[in-house]
Amino acid sequence: MKYLITYDIRDSKRWHRVFRFLKNKGLNVQLSCFEVELEGKELDEMIDKIIELIDPTSDKVYFFPISAAASGLITKLGKVEGLNESKVL
Repeated sequence: MKYLITYDIRDSKRWHRVFRFLKNKGLNVQLSCFEVELEGKELDEMIDKIIELIDPTSDKVYFFPISAAASGLITKLGKVEGLNESKVL
């Protein structure tokens, strides 16, 4: 399933760690927003890794599932990029 992952990380060092981690896993669609394809246990593994990278008392990370039906309804304007399958877990 495809997920939209957004985050608000208070510390720049932690922000960069999360950004670098997610950059290798999916498509960076906005500064703190990634589109990632995850199957099975991959979601749990990603959540566990991000928990290690953030401070849960001050940082926020959201995983929004995008169903196959909803994915086909997304409107993209401007420089449009697709999810690079080589970056998927």
